[in-house]
Amino acid sequence: MSANQALLMVLESAEKERDEAMAQLEARRKACDAARQQAQSLTDWRKEYQQRWQNQFRQSGGMEIVRCYNDFMQRLADAVTEQDNRLAQAEQMLERSRLELIERERKVAAVSKLIDKRVLEAQARVNRQDQKAMDEMASRAARVSTALSGSVNPLAGSVI
Repeated sequence: MSANQALLMVLESAEKERDEAMAQLEARRKACDAARQQAQSLTDWRKEYQQRWQNQFRQSGGMEIVRCYNDFMQRLADAVTEQDNRLAQAEQMLERSRLELIERERKVAAVSKLIDKRVLEAQARVNRQDQKAMDEMASRAARVSTALSGSVNPLAGSVI
């Protein structure tokens, strides 16, 4: 296996890892968005619930209803807090995925750059070899021309 083939295999592997990291980032972005939407829904619902019951308490409300309301509001506050924690975790995971994707993209870029450098070096080597061959052919042609001009009819230079 040539060095270029090995580098191409490394590049293929790096691209696969990058694509997987990209897919994971997208999945975590969706999960984060869903957690954010759920947190917002819970917060909005809690606010509406508080307003509705506060209006109810203005009209009438016994101690038992107030106690049930307070208990429910505490459970709802706990749910909002829990969802906020889930959202924070989802955002942390999203950030880790983003950093992982950046690292994978850097690896792909580095391997691609190395491959490009090797291709350019190989092309330069071929160009030098071609130039050397052209120089050798020109040198031979000059020697042949010189040899031929020296062995041609010595009278050819004189005019009759």
